[in-house]
Amino acid sequence: MSYHVIFSTPDPLDPDHVQWCANTFNLIRHGGVWGIPRSGLIFTRTGENELTLTARMPYMDGMEELLTPEQLDEQQQADYEGTRIHMEAAGITVKDVTQ
Repeated sequence: MSYHVIFSTPDPLDPDHVQWCANTFNLIRHGGVWGIPRSGLIFTRTGENELTLTARMPYMDGMEELLTPEQLDEQQQADYEGTRIHMEAAGITVKDVTQ
């Protein structure tokens, strides 16, 4: 069985998601981490209003039944962009130090 998965960034901005992002960010202490399990992205709160992507789950043997390495990259990038757009709309700067 194979799946064709398409990931995209939400358009337009969802005000409820912007508020959710602000609330979630406020729960993270400086130096604390938060992750997106479906794509294996790990963010660290690195400042008063700053969130930094610090790790991306690598592609591993056994994942080929679910997705290709390219699909994982696409999923991770879509989740990062969606998170960045909504966090920045909530006044939080988002950086990526994984690339």
